[in-house]
Amino acid sequence: MKISILCFLFITILTFLYIEHIKFEFELIYALTNSSKSLNIELLSLKGSLIPDGKFLIVPDPYQKLTSLEIADNELMDSNKTIGIISLKGISNNNYTITQKASNDNYLPNTISKIVEIKDDDSPIYSVLFVNNFNSKSENPIISTPQSFTYNAKFVCGSIRGDEGPLRPGHYDTDISIYNKQNYPITLVWNTVINDYNSSNSLIKTVNPKESTGLICKDIKQLANLNPQETSLIEGFVIIQIEEINISSENKARFTDEPVSVQVFYTANALDSLPQETLVEKFVFQIINDPTGKIPQSFLNKDLEVLTRTDLNSIVPQDFKIQKILSSVYNLTNMEIKNIQIVVKETDLGVGNMIDDHAISLLRLSSD
Repeated sequence: MKISILCFLFITILTFLYIEHIKFEFELIYALTNSSKSLNIELLSLKGSLIPDGKFLIVPDPYQKLTSLEIADNELMDSNKTIGIISLKGISNNNYTITQKASNDNYLPNTISKIVEIKDDDSPIYSVLFVNNFNSKSENPIISTPQSFTYNAKFVCGSIRGDEGPLRPGHYDTDISIYNKQNYPITLVWNTVINDYNSSNSLIKTVNPKESTGLICKDIKQLANLNPQETSLIEGFVIIQIEEINISSENKARFTDEPVSVQVFYTANALDSLPQETLVEKFVFQIINDPTGKIPQSFLNKDLEVLTRTDLNSIVPQDFKIQKILSSVYNLTNMEIKNIQIVVKETDLGVGNMIDDHAISLLRLSSD
């Protein structure tokens, strides 16, 4: 009797597990056929070629939404059979963390996780890029280990308006310039690492011989998927990597200098607007009578001078400008200033400059 009950329970459990498996299969098929969103994971070398045998961990599972999903290049779920590209269809809206678990034996996996947000918008395909370095311990004789260069460029972008520090209030910009000193094209791979924030996806760019390229704050924010119009201060590093795989053996024997010149230009300005020329008007005048008693008696019936900025094509009475200044200095009401008798004796017009409160700095980087 006990054996029969145990057999019954065992069969019941197997039946339940089978039903759950069938249910998951149906849910997966439904997701793949009803969601229009796709996620592409691309695995590239620093030279820009696709790398096979990539394996990745996605958290949470985009289909079950509870656990993680481990996916390898050209597995059953991979709808793109191109080597080096994994394409998952029917992805539901969520924030996904993608981590590389394995790579081709000739390359080192990228250990920095990427975050991608699938949301309701017009983008049918979301892509994330992983770039792998050559593995110097590889036993493959076909692949030679290239000379590697890494530049870590500090950036400061945005504005500080309070005392949050450590920088003083002002507007900060960074310009990273890269000059290819060689007679052959150089391939760069760069990504941004913002303080207390996730690393961005990597971007590959080729710079032609004897030409230059660069990044400014707008490009840095776009690379990090931030709003370029946002003015809040951000700090971090742009990581620039170069692998000289395309140097011939003859050139490599003579190659002693770094392949590119990387310079970072920093600017800081405490003014909301840039310094510019402005018109300055000088008045020589006398105060004939002051019934308010607020203006010092020693100023009465004497030549006085005052300087004020003026605008082009503006029509304002001269005594009105002087009255406005006196009201501000001596705290006069509109009625009081009207009772003060003023005589303008002389005027003069000149050109002045706003205070130029800014700082600049230039830094040349060496590779690590």
